[in-house]
Amino acid sequence: MPDPVPPPISLSPSRRPISVPDLLIALGVVVLGLLMLIGTNQIAASGMNTVVGPRVFPLIVSIGTLGLGVLLTVGALRGHRAEPATEEDTDPNVPVNLASPGLILGGFLLGTLLLQPLGFVFGTAIMYFTVAYAFGERRYGLMAGVALIVALITYLLFTRGLGLTLPPGLLKGVI
Repeated sequence: MPDPVPPPISLSPSRRPISVPDLLIALGVVVLGLLMLIGTNQIAASGMNTVVGPRVFPLIVSIGTLGLGVLLTVGALRGHRAEPATEEDTDPNVPVNLASPGLILGGFLLGTLLLQPLGFVFGTAIMYFTVAYAFGERRYGLMAGVALIVALITYLLFTRGLGLTLPPGLLKGVI
């Protein structure tokens, strides 16, 4: 009885399309790793004659981040996609709604621009307020109150607790 003919070997398996968002995230991690590596090399060793100096742990983190970025990039170029976990109720094929991230970014930029003239408390409160709004909260009085209280507590912890200097802005002399 003759042997059955084996199926032909496919040398080029069906290639999945490259996911542009996954590739952009992967390349972003590579860039972050490179920037961290550059920053790590700028840390002054200050003439210490030790094996473990101030550069060791940042170097480990930056090389790890760079390596992860390279692995993610290779995976993205091979067509691998970041799939949501089974417990997530998401559909990766639905178009992305950029309204909420845009609001958060806009609030961050506005808060950053107003940080010096208004001060840390009000600039940061703007950021907190826009994040709450972007997540769907619409009780404006509550949002403003919580944003101001959290920003004030953060300011006091940083300035009094850690001794940092933050711009007081309109509250100069009050707090």
